[in-house]
Amino acid sequence: MRIPIPVVLLLSALVISVTWWIGAKDADFLQPPGEDRLERIRAEVRSSLPTAADSSAPNDGNKPAQQPVPQPPPAEPKPAIELGDLASPPALNEYLDLTPKGPAYLTELALLLETEGEFQRALIAWERILDSGKPDSTQTNAAISAIRRLRPTLPDWNTSAERRIAVVLHAGTGRKTATLLKPALEELAKELQSASSGILSVTAKVTAGKDAKRASGPAPVALWLSGPAEKSRSTEVMSFTVATPENLPEELRKTAFNVIRGYVGRGIQQSPPPPMAEGGAAKDALHSHITRMLWKELGTLLNHPPEKSN
Repeated sequence: MRIPIPVVLLLSALVISVTWWIGAKDADFLQPPGEDRLERIRAEVRSSLPTAADSSAPNDGNKPAQQPVPQPPPAEPKPAIELGDLASPPALNEYLDLTPKGPAYLTELALLLETEGEFQRALIAWERILDSGKPDSTQTNAAISAIRRLRPTLPDWNTSAERRIAVVLHAGTGRKTATLLKPALEELAKELQSASSGILSVTAKVTAGKDAKRASGPAPVALWLSGPAEKSRSTEVMSFTVATPENLPEELRKTAFNVIRGYVGRGIQQSPPPPMAEGGAAKDALHSHITRMLWKELGTLLNHPPEKSN
């Protein structure tokens, strides 16, 4: 037996009405829910929301979402090393135009030149670190070590006596000390000529003055350099005393190094030679701390006329 459609609709409306009345008969729709109820609703909503990691990348449900790994910025490319025209003989001031690139660049240049077998150019590059590169102490020591290693393996820069720049090594002292001083000063003149790699021709000249009356202790020795002409420039004068004759050669070398270092440091635009190491040998410093370009600058300056005083 089929139930008529009007009866079905009436029964359905009756079931819905009775169900709603049973569920809502005790509810107060005019009273807002309490704070506890609202907090439970908020917590349920927060727990149902996806996390930032879940929303940024798909997840298979088994592995935790991976955060993107930040990539480091790309490294700046190193400047290309300019070896220069290897087919042409280098000049003493070679690579001076590259000194603004810094001592680290010059170090790489020197090492690359050594690997290429260009040892004369490599020596010049090491020298540029000292006289123009403004190095720190580590870079200075590395350059000095390389110069000491390479210089003995290479010929003098100048082997022509006619092309040497003449300078005079002066010493002044009392008559008694002058006799002892002369051979030591002549030996120092030869050492300075050798240290300059044949660029300078050094002549020794001792000036003996009167011995001081009632003087106690050794007589002082004054040391300086000048050009050969009567009216030419000269360095500052430095004095020292020697307790025993055995110490005279080393005291002469130390004083000569300090005289040259001070004069070159004030007279040119390049950096002055680095100071001697504590306890170091002055002879080594003369050969490694003063570059060949600075030796040439020294001779050229001393052969100029004296500077006009203001």
